Amino acid sequence: MTTADAEAAERFVVVVNDEGHHSLWWYGRPVPPGWRATSEPATREECLARIERDWTGLRPRRRLAAVDPR
Repeated sequence: MTTADAEAAERFVVVVNDEGHHSLWWYGRPVPPGWRATSEPATREECLARIERDWTGLRPRRRLAAVDPR
């Protein structure tokens, strides 16, 4: 198997924590405490595109709530 084949076969998921931070995580590995998977297994590029699309603000939710408590 070539490096390109191995990378294509490797799957990831998007994980999100309670503050709304997004990250890439290896599919099949236990998700760290405080994080939850929010996507189906996909390629690295697909997961990164989803993170870019969905995570539009870097401010933690608790900081946003302090500024705008809606």
